[in-house]
Amino acid sequence: MKNKLLGKFIYKSPKITVLVLLTEIFFIGVYLAIDLLTKHFVYMPIAAGADDIVIWEGVLRLVAVENTGASFGIFSDATKALTIISVVVVVVLFVLMLITVKERNGWLRAALILMIAGGIGNLVDRFVFGYVRDWIYFELIDFAVFNLADSGLTVGCVLLIIYVIFCYRPGDSKKKSLQKDSSSEQR
Repeated sequence: MKNKLLGKFIYKSPKITVLVLLTEIFFIGVYLAIDLLTKHFVYMPIAAGADDIVIWEGVLRLVAVENTGASFGIFSDATKALTIISVVVVVVLFVLMLITVKERNGWLRAALILMIAGGIGNLVDRFVFGYVRDWIYFELIDFAVFNLADSGLTVGCVLLIIYVIFCYRPGDSKKKSLQKDSSSEQR
């Protein structure tokens, strides 16, 4: 019974399962490091008094914004509530990553990596500073100021939607499981 239960969550070799998870955790760490480094080396000097950095006049500017809310300024000054929600979501996403480790779909794997890394990146800011450090501003469309963690969350959500619409088939895993069970009974 134990092997049957474990078989649903791991590859044929537990070593491969661990390798896949470690690779995904590595990519989470890389994206998280890039997010935190850009916040440190781009946001911090601007916040300390340096002028905004104009990348393309009237189109893209790097600024320093202390975001105590969520996207587009909603839930301003709700850092504690957003922190609790973010922790829960990151934990749920990580558990989802663990239980879907056998799902080899790249859309799902990339979505989970980006959403977990983005969630952790913004959580670090909330814990350390009490706000999220946003610094990318598209002036051309007067878009909300954001950071790389926000980008990871957004792109990850889009990839997850693509996965759900075009790739996810709820009956497929049950059919495969039934086929494996029936083929093992025939032997």
